[in-house]
Amino acid sequence: MPGLPLKAEGDGAVLGRPLQTAAAWTVADALAHPEEWQLHLTAQDAADIVAAAKAAVSSGKPVPELTVADFPLPTLAAKLEHVRHSVVHGRGFYLLRGFPVDQLNRQETVAAFFGVGLYWGAPRSQNAKGHVVGHIKDLGLDAEADDVRVYATSAAQPWHVDDADLVSLLCLKRAKEGGLSGWASAATIYNRLLETRPDLVEELTKVYAFDKKGEYAEGEKPFLELPVLSVYKGNLFFFYNDKYILQAQRFQQVPRLTPKQLEALQAVTDLANDPELHLEHNLQPGDVQLIHNWTQLHTRTAYVDHQGFENRRHLLRLWLSCKSGSRPVNPEVFPKQAYLGVPPADGILKAPLDAE
Repeated sequence: MPGLPLKAEGDGAVLGRPLQTAAAWTVADALAHPEEWQLHLTAQDAADIVAAAKAAVSSGKPVPELTVADFPLPTLAAKLEHVRHSVVHGRGFYLLRGFPVDQLNRQETVAAFFGVGLYWGAPRSQNAKGHVVGHIKDLGLDAEADDVRVYATSAAQPWHVDDADLVSLLCLKRAKEGGLSGWASAATIYNRLLETRPDLVEELTKVYAFDKKGEYAEGEKPFLELPVLSVYKGNLFFFYNDKYILQAQRFQQVPRLTPKQLEALQAVTDLANDPELHLEHNLQPGDVQLIHNWTQLHTRTAYVDHQGFENRRHLLRLWLSCKSGSRPVNPEVFPKQAYLGVPPADGILKAPLDAE
C-alpha cells in the first residue's frame, strides 16, 4: 500500500505486510506449547489470594476503591506480572487454573478477582451501571433487543473484542450444556486475509459504526465509529463485533454497509470459526482467562442452564486498561468508550455481588 513506512516500532506491524509475532498463533502451535499460556496456581498462591481477599473485605473498603497495596500477593505477584507481559507482548491469552473459589464466599470472591486484576491493569466500567466487576449470567433477556447485550443472555456470542485493553473472566459455575469459550488470533486472521484477499484487508481499515446498545450520554452518538483494523506505533489493533456493526445499521445517520464490507466481515468470522484457528474451552470453576483485546477475538457458544437462578452459568468479568506505555491506542482513531470502558450514568463505580 503506497505511503506506508518501511519500518515500524512495537511488534513491527506495518499495514499490508504479514505480522510475525507470537500473537499470530494457530491451534497446532498453541497446543504444542501449553506451558506458554497455562498457569496452575499452587496451594501457596491460593492461600495468598484467600488471605488478601478476607483482609480486603474485613477492611470495609469498597471493592472499586481497592489498590494493589490493599491486596498483597507475595508469592503470586511475579507470576501475575509474567502473565500480563505474555498476554500484552506475547501470545495474547492466558489460562489460570485453581483460583480458590471454593474457599471464598461471594463477597470475598468478588474482592479477590478485582484484587488480582489490579496486578494486570486498571479496572474499567463495563456498562452504564458502572460495574467494574461484571457478572456473565442469563437474566432471561432477548439477545436481539436493541438495548440488550448478549452477555446477559444464554445466546451465542459473536466473535468480538471488549472496550478495554484486556478482558478477564473467572468461572464460578458451568452451564448444564454448552457455554464454551473460544479464542482466535486476530493477528493470524489478518495474515490469512493478506495471503488470500488483500482487498478485504483494505476494507477493514475503513471506519465502521458499532452499536452502543443504548449506553451513551445525552448529546453523544448512539454508536462508536472506528476501523476494524488499524496499526499504531508498530502494533496491530483489531476492533471487531459484526453483530454490533450490523445492528448499528438501524440508525439512519450510519452509512449503509457495502457488499464488499459485508464480505470482509464475513471473511473475518469464517476464519475465526476455522477449527485450525481457534481454541475452545469449557471453563471450570476456578479457571481464569485473560485476553488481549487488540490482537485476539473471543466468543461463547449458546448454552442451557441448570434449574434455579443460583445454579445458572456464572462468570465474573474484568475490563482492564494496561499499565501506561504497554501498548498505547491511537486517540485519533479510538473513541474513549472503545478502550476506556462504558462511562457509568451516575458517575459511580460498583462491584455487585450478582447479576442485575
